[in-house]
Amino acid sequence: MPGLITATIAVDPISARSAEEGLYLRFVLAGERFAAIAPDGKTPRGPVAVLTPVDPLLDDRVDALFRFRDALVHHRATPDTRLTAQRRRHLIEMLRAIDGRRAGATYQDIAAAVFGAEHESATLWKSMPLRDVVMRRVRTGFDLVAGGYRTLLHKHRAR
Repeated sequence: MPGLITATIAVDPISARSAEEGLYLRFVLAGERFAAIAPDGKTPRGPVAVLTPVDPLLDDRVDALFRFRDALVHHRATPDTRLTAQRRRHLIEMLRAIDGRRAGATYQDIAAAVFGAEHESATLWKSMPLRDVVMRRVRTGFDLVAGGYRTLLHKHRAR
């Protein structure tokens, strides 16, 4: 076919895992990690085609295909923009906050450990904006642990 992109991708057989829907493959290309499924259950040898479901995640899937194409053709990975630096930082704060809370730490202890805040009197602490931030990080962190993580990497697009 004219314009067909051809390249060789080395797939480490150790990373392959068989399942009912096919052979799951994981590989690194231009420093970016990718995953694929070979529906016939065999490691691809030769040209491959991309099949993707047309579902509510199609925009995310197409973005991943463009990142894959850029890594394959241009030997550079296009950044994955699903998580901003701010969101990534908040996720780290959430994980640290729920770890602290599970270990019995107070919200003020968490503020000191996660944000470097000084301990304040109970009266002053109750009126500090940081108290609300810590409580929100704990609440949102527990929501993620309870299953919210499943939508973490879905782009939130304006419709």
